[in-house]
Amino acid sequence: MKKYLKILILMLLPLSIFAHELEVEIVDNKDGTFTILGQFNTGESAAGALVILEALNTNKVLKEARLDDNGKLTLKIPLEPYQIVFDDEDEDHKIIKAGVEPIGGFKKQEIKKEQSRTNMQISSSNAVTICIIIAFILLFATIFISIKNTNKLLNELKK
Repeated sequence: MKKYLKILILMLLPLSIFAHELEVEIVDNKDGTFTILGQFNTGESAAGALVILEALNTNKVLKEARLDDNGKLTLKIPLEPYQIVFDDEDEDHKIIKAGVEPIGGFKKQEIKKEQSRTNMQISSSNAVTICIIIAFILLFATIFISIKNTNKLLNELKK
């Protein structure tokens, strides 16, 4: 039994040696920029990891860049609320962090209100009105003919 346990431990040991996680640190430079430091918990640099700045309101990509050879990247702070997405495609690691706020705070954006269907004006052109009237006339004619034919069939069955 001990022999099988030792073999199992020896087989699973290499899996724990290669396990590592992406660690990210965001530093506010206090000059309108921020620096991203990325490395794995094994001490290895995360050079080449993709960094994406996404707007929170619109999910629009504001900036895409990669960490340099030292695992660092310095970017200008956007004026709208954003999040930072780190993606190391080679290792399948993805981390999302909140963005650094600029010195004066985020710029307030006006939210455009779209008209709801209840507030929209219904078209009042003559063509639309005539089409609706014709549709109702055809509907009532169909119902009338259906009732007439049903009565004929019932009379035939009674005989």
